[in-house]
Amino acid sequence: MDEIHPAPDHVLRRLPGLFRRWELAQVIEAGKDYHVEDAGSACDGTTLYSVYVSAPAAPEARVETAAETRPADHDRRRHGR
Repeated sequence: MDEIHPAPDHVLRRLPGLFRRWELAQVIEAGKDYHVEDAGSACDGTTLYSVYVSAPAAPEARVETAAETRPADHDRRRHGR
């Protein structure tokens, strides 16, 4: 059975770069949601992490219909604008 899930109101955006454990304190800010993933290791064996931060999802673009634009265009012509 297929389940339909509502669209999330937040998306994860990857922060550029890879981070070492002790660098995470410089990246993390209070009040934000994060997802941290293991991203392999550096040449010296240090574990590296990729960090994703939750950002509000972009609202769907609103497309104006012709009915919405006509009255304003008509008013401009009538008033000489």
